[in-house]
Amino acid sequence: MPVQVIRRPRMKNIRVRVVPPRGDIVLSCPFGVRSYEWQAVLREAWPRLMAARNRILQDCGENISPAGGRCRLWGRSYELRVVFTERASLARCTEGHVLVAVPPGSGREQIEACLYDLYRRELNRALPGILPLCEKLTGLKAKEVRLKRMQTRWGSCNIRERRIWLSLNLAKKPPQCLQYVIIHELVHLLEKNHTPEFHALVAKFYPDWQQAEAWLRGEPYDAGKGK
Repeated sequence: MPVQVIRRPRMKNIRVRVVPPRGDIVLSCPFGVRSYEWQAVLREAWPRLMAARNRILQDCGENISPAGGRCRLWGRSYELRVVFTERASLARCTEGHVLVAVPPGSGREQIEACLYDLYRRELNRALPGILPLCEKLTGLKAKEVRLKRMQTRWGSCNIRERRIWLSLNLAKKPPQCLQYVIIHELVHLLEKNHTPEFHALVAKFYPDWQQAEAWLRGEPYDAGKGK
């Protein structure tokens, strides 16, 4: 399995993680670390990484098919029911399951596109309540917040334009994760890089950041604390 190795000048330790939604393995280490050193860390962490990767792939809907499956919304797992219709495509959460209606002959790609429309609606509904809270906690405000599908990030910040992008995949996670990611990106307006000062500010504004990070990594959590 490919492993992306990133060398960073300000790092002190070797860090390895699984990046949603595709389960990519990314290892970050300081300049000067020799190959055998990071390879040893990787070997030791491999069983844990594979377990986390399996959770992430399941969490990100890798079991979606025209026959149905399961998907997540706001931290809860739902049965996915797929029906075929000549009417316009739609997806909605109802009666303990997520219903997706797509044209006959649709495959996984069309089903996922329909689900992402649902995620966009859910996030747009949640943002008016969560965004002002994050702005109040941090004293920071972005000019614009946009949503899009992201492959390897939960969010990003264009500091010059003061624009924040949020991943549509956040609709799969507990609402606390949305708040955490918004705060994380707002802090980038003060600190461009992930410096110790940056992490200290994030921890100050969101003390439960470790729990939110665990949820984002796909580690087990109490869904009852979600939506």
